[in-house]
Amino acid sequence: MTKIATILNAHGKTDLVLDTIDSIKLFAGDDVLVVVDGAHWEDWGQDVKIPAYKIKGFKHNYARAPYRNLTLGLNQASQLFEADWYAYCEYDVLFTSEYFKKALSRLPKDVWCVGNDHRVGNFKFPFLEKIIDSKLGDSHYLLGCCVFYKKEFLNKLREVDFFDRFLLYTNEFEKGFFPGYEEQNGYDFGEHLFPTLANHYGGKIAQLANWHQIFEHWLGDFKHYPMRWKPELTWRENFAEASIMHPVKNNLELRWFHRTKRDRIKNGKLQS
Repeated sequence: MTKIATILNAHGKTDLVLDTIDSIKLFAGDDVLVVVDGAHWEDWGQDVKIPAYKIKGFKHNYARAPYRNLTLGLNQASQLFEADWYAYCEYDVLFTSEYFKKALSRLPKDVWCVGNDHRVGNFKFPFLEKIIDSKLGDSHYLLGCCVFYKKEFLNKLREVDFFDRFLLYTNEFEKGFFPGYEEQNGYDFGEHLFPTLANHYGGKIAQLANWHQIFEHWLGDFKHYPMRWKPELTWRENFAEASIMHPVKNNLELRWFHRTKRDRIKNGKLQS
């Protein structure tokens, strides 16, 4: 069976984080690293009781996802855990079955990144090129709420000393800033960073499903992977075959249903 280690980004909302971790542990695996926003370490992270490894991340405290904490988490988790794939997830993701593991195991060996909403573009990242001392080709994008990174990809990044160099070069940046990114109408640099690097170093990117934000229309295997930026998923959409869902911020309704389902699986009354 495909082995998964998970990095979870968190900054509060204890009940939601605990529910997400419970879903991860049942369907993805016990190896979970929680990266706590450094801005909320003293008032939440250092004292909260969670059934996972946790570390203090860099201070972020901003609406956009913290690409530096994503980088830190991938680096730490890939040294802490031995896995085939490393999943980075936001706290409002919900795992609902093991189906995704079978999908990952069937992918071609040269696929290094997997997620939703894959886009190929012409974003330019001269500062990133300076860090890696190499010219980049096309830019690649995956929705950042839940992305799987293959072990071989992270090994390659460590081989070229990417993690330490990148965190050093971006040490002074705050609130998700990256030079030249907003000027290209970029929102969350982490959604471009690692898919673009995977392509640059010889890997391929695979898409699970796609949500068209303007026309509000699903494409791909959305029955199993209903993940989008917004709006929040509700029980009315009835994704009965879902394996990973996002966003699910309400700790009632969908989460209550799947929490009850997980309890039945744990008690041997239902198969996972």
